[in-house]
Amino acid sequence: MNLGRATSSSALRALRCGVVLSLVATTGAVAQLKPVVEPPPVVMDPLVVGVLRTDEHYDETGMGGPAAELSDPPFSNDLVSTSADEEDDASAAVNAEMQAIAAVNPIDLAAGVSRVDVRGFPTPRLRNGFTQSGIPEILNPERTEIIQGPLTPVTGRGAPGGIQNFVTPRPRTKAYGRLSASANTGNAQSLRFETGAPLVPRKSWYRLAASWSHKDGPQDFAHRDTRSLSGSLTVRKSAAASFMVQVDYLEMDANIAPGLPEYRPTRTAKVAGPYRELETFNVAGPNAGLRKRVASASVHYEGQPTRALNLRAGVQAFMREVDEDRWTTGQYLLDTQVFGGTREPQHFEQPLKAFVAQADATLRFVAMGADHKLLASVAHSLVDYERLQRGLDAAGRNALPADVRTFDPYAPNFFRPTYDPELFRRVITDRSETTGYTTVVVSERAAFAHGRLVATLGLRSDFVAFELEDRRPGAVFSTVKDNTTQTTWHAGANLLVSPSRLLLFANMSTAFQPSTRVDARTGQLQGNDTTRGVELGAKGLFLDRRLNLTALAYAFANENISRRNPLYNDPILDAQLTQPELVGAGEEEFTGGSLNFRGQVTPQWTLSGRAAYARAVTTRSPDLPEEEGRALTRIPRYNFSLQNRYAFPAGPWQGLSMGLGLVYLADYVHSYESASRDYLEYPAYTLASFNAGYRWRQGKREHALGLTCANLLDRDLLASHARVGAGRELGVNYSLRY
Repeated sequence: MNLGRATSSSALRALRCGVVLSLVATTGAVAQLKPVVEPPPVVMDPLVVGVLRTDEHYDETGMGGPAAELSDPPFSNDLVSTSADEEDDASAAVNAEMQAIAAVNPIDLAAGVSRVDVRGFPTPRLRNGFTQSGIPEILNPERTEIIQGPLTPVTGRGAPGGIQNFVTPRPRTKAYGRLSASANTGNAQSLRFETGAPLVPRKSWYRLAASWSHKDGPQDFAHRDTRSLSGSLTVRKSAAASFMVQVDYLEMDANIAPGLPEYRPTRTAKVAGPYRELETFNVAGPNAGLRKRVASASVHYEGQPTRALNLRAGVQAFMREVDEDRWTTGQYLLDTQVFGGTREPQHFEQPLKAFVAQADATLRFVAMGADHKLLASVAHSLVDYERLQRGLDAAGRNALPADVRTFDPYAPNFFRPTYDPELFRRVITDRSETTGYTTVVVSERAAFAHGRLVATLGLRSDFVAFELEDRRPGAVFSTVKDNTTQTTWHAGANLLVSPSRLLLFANMSTAFQPSTRVDARTGQLQGNDTTRGVELGAKGLFLDRRLNLTALAYAFANENISRRNPLYNDPILDAQLTQPELVGAGEEEFTGGSLNFRGQVTPQWTLSGRAAYARAVTTRSPDLPEEEGRALTRIPRYNFSLQNRYAFPAGPWQGLSMGLGLVYLADYVHSYESASRDYLEYPAYTLASFNAGYRWRQGKREHALGLTCANLLDRDLLASHARVGAGRELGVNYSLRY
């Protein structure tokens, strides 16, 4: 027997027996264990992934893109975003006085056929960031943003003097309501109601508002009644797409006085100026009137299909009907104490319809070490404008009573025949204008060094197609068709010298005002008024951000301004009747600057102000050569405004605030001496104003009561500036928010 092999076999058998015994033991032990009881599953609430809503510019409805862009880093910063608000109280006070100085016919201003441009050059207008080419007025704006200075590189848009963006109210994310009322000693009253709430949580929201206002005076028979309705609905289709529908309506019934009549010492003398003795006399009488109906409907879209691409689009339909009865009246003659010329009634109708569409695409990307935004925009406006003006023919005028035709304001005969086309047979104007505006914009923005330098460059091409149909009997050109194209551009940059402290900016730009004026002899569309200019400035926050300063210097030039050709119908130089009626030869220059400031003197005391200098000069004026080299009329060289407000701290007077304001405007020329007018200049003046308010809460309701006093010191602007109804005026207002 081999002992080694036997030992090996025994060891192997022993190992096998050990494994078997171990398995049996393990099985027995497992059999003796108690079964494991699984605990019930834990059910948790669904996990919702969202964004912390701490950004004040975030809009849950998805329609806050333009507002968010004004504070979007690295293109914007805290210095720039403080410029994004609407015009402050100091600027608003100056602009209100500039509008009064401009002396635009108050009837045309109310009708919406003329607007005051207090900047003196063509200022593009937007509504919620969309073009308003051809649309004469904007209904129910909530505030006005001025895109200029440091905002030009941020938005990628620019024009000399800035771009006015009228922002209309949109639905809010929470339920709310507001009721307000006001009245003043100028015989004006108003009521307004507004409400809104979510329709479907986080999906849709609505807003409704209605307003009424009434004013009598300040001249005899003058009154104005205005009513408006507005509504909007926002629907968020997804996290990347929202739609908003807005509808606005306004109607006005008024008899608006044309202002102080002008006078001549004699029939052959020059016009001397406004005749203050007739301050309350309404030349139009009780039977003139203005009836206006305006409606606007729009649909806006905002979306972000990818993280790098933002889309905005909008369509708007606009309709306005203006129906007006006026009188023709010459100047008051001191020697005969009647109005010169023959006074006669006229009737106006000016319906207008417009359709606007615009689409914007902004692509954001990184290249060459910088963040970029590339904007491409296409817009089109189609405007149909009818103008009808009728008067009495010779027989109808002769049939009027003699004291109607030769008008004595101290023994007036206000008789006016009821309008009937068969009676008002003389057609003065009967024309339709169809204008198409097409605009293509390409703009690039680049932010270098994490926003320390932001630059922009943009091109804009406008294509205007104009068609005129003149239906007057004997019209020289019954149909006129013309087209014009204009390319403008802008370039600008912001340099952040010290974060949160100092920013420098510089912009250059051009713009134009599309012309629809047709030369009576050539039948051609007159050239477009153009503007070019540059602006430089700085913006800073100082004293622990309690002082905000913005300084701006500018130089602008208006060119190609339509003027009457002085050779037109000249018996010698135009004997062959070849001279055009109009020439685009007028030129103007604007240079100046402004300083805006806002300071927090204490936590309760705030000071804000604006000081500005403007040198506006006519450099070329072929029809009025006496104006060349002189300051433009009705533009003061200096203006200044200071607003002072104090809000009482916690304690017995908490909720009470008071304010005091001052506005100063330098002397200005109203009219230069010419063949028909005397030289007229008005002196500098200062106005003071006062306001006080008190706010208190009752549960979820917030009440506010306010008192105002305009022209606090009761300066006699009638004597100094021929302004009617501009004396001291007290007002009271109340609002309830819930």
